[in-house]
Formats: sequence, structure tokens, C-alpha cells
Amino acid sequence: MSRIRSLLLCLSAALALASCKGRPPVPILGFHAVVPSPGHLDVSPEQFAAQLDALAAAGFHTVSLGQVLDHLERATPLPARPIVLTFDDGTDDAYRNVLPALRARGMTATFFVVSSWIGADAAHRRNEPLQPGEPSRPVLIWPELLALRAAGMEIGSHSRTHARLPLLEEKALEDELVGSRRELSAGLGAPVDLFAYPFNALRAKTEAAVLAAGYRAAVAGQEHGAQRTSALYRIGVYRDTKPDELVRYALAGSR
Repeated sequence: MSRIRSLLLCLSAALALASCKGRPPVPILGFHAVVPSPGHLDVSPEQFAAQLDALAAAGFHTVSLGQVLDHLERATPLPARPIVLTFDDGTDDAYRNVLPALRARGMTATFFVVSSWIGADAAHRRNEPLQPGEPSRPVLIWPELLALRAAGMEIGSHSRTHARLPLLEEKALEDELVGSRRELSAGLGAPVDLFAYPFNALRAKTEAAVLAAGYRAAVAGQEHGAQRTSALYRIGVYRDTKPDELVRYALAGSR
């Protein structure tokens, strides 16, 4: 029996015992792009700045997802009111808009990127459609991704091609997970062991495959998220999310 099938059996048993409505002890926020003309899943730079300032005023302190895992596994300390900010897809606004806003406030975040989309340099920057029916957007290049990491940001995988993972056969699923981890680890010169499910789409078999691929943890959306480190509950932030609403969501997710 393959490792994925073994993990799938164990995970299915765990799911039967665990509540699907549980949340991790630290709230995790999920952003997409921060751009001047935001789509439904995005926010504007002005809105993003107001959201960050509202969180800071409410006493929240940003931490990495790795710090949260260290706290869960080894009881390492966290600051008062910790919170994790995450960004999916790896569009180039992560470097142009998000990084300056975070650095101006002494904040940190985790960026989940699609490994096959990352270009070598500006001459090889790719444009990719992130959602069906949406226009293509420019994505990060390696120098920008390395700059994010050098600035203290955490980098994770968002798969190799942004595929909807539950639809894939085992070999293709493994390539999305293992291939992405391998490419990112090689390009960054450091291990990559965090994952975010594309489209927040997952099933028990995809959770098992994530664990089998060697990831330490993965984040999921509000529909499938839980306390399990293979599908950590994450609160989505959208164009119509007001700063005070975001603070309320974060406070509700704090312990």
C-alpha cells in the first residue's frame, strides 16, 4: 500500500473523530492580490493599509505560520494577540504593493506561490489567469521572490500549476505537490514545507497527499478548514471586507 493510501486511512479515521468546525489557536487571514482595481477576491492598496492599521490598533502582532506550528508542537512563546497574514498565487503586487506596506509597519506574512509560474527575470515575467474567466495578471519573478524571503517573509507552495487538486489522479497530484516543493526549495536555497490548496479545494486524499509530499502544514478556506495542520482554517479577506469587520473576524478567531 502506498504512503498516500496509508495516510488516507489514518486521516479518514482522524476526521471521523475530529470536529470539522474547529479552528487553530491563532487566526489566519487569507488575501489574494492588492491592486488598484481589485476584483472580488482582492483589495485595493488603500483598503489594505486601513486593514493593517486596524489590526495593529486592535493589538494584533503578525507571526509566521512556522511560528504557530512551533508553538503547537513545542509550546514556544508567541506575542500577545498573534495573527498570520497569508497571500495566495504569487502575483507581482506581492512585491510592489504588499511588501512595502508590511515593512512600513514592521509586519510579516506568508506568501503561497505557484512554482511553475515564476519567471527567471523581468524579461520572462508570465501573465496567468488566476480564476476561470478572469483576465491574466503578471506574477512574481525569482529576484522578487528572493527579495520577499530576504525581507523576512515566509514562502510556501500553492502547487506547481494551480490545478484543482481533488480532480487529479495520484501521479498528477504527486507532481503538483512534490514538484512544486522541489522547485521552490531549489530556487530559494531553503526547504519549503508549507502549502495552500488552490481554489481552497481539497478532499481527504489531497490532505493525505500533502502529508506524504513532506509538507509540515497546509491552509484551507472557511468551508473545509479545521484545527488539523493539514487543513488549517483560514479567514478569507475580500474587496468588500471592511477594516472593522476584519478585526471582528480576527478577534473571533483568537484564543
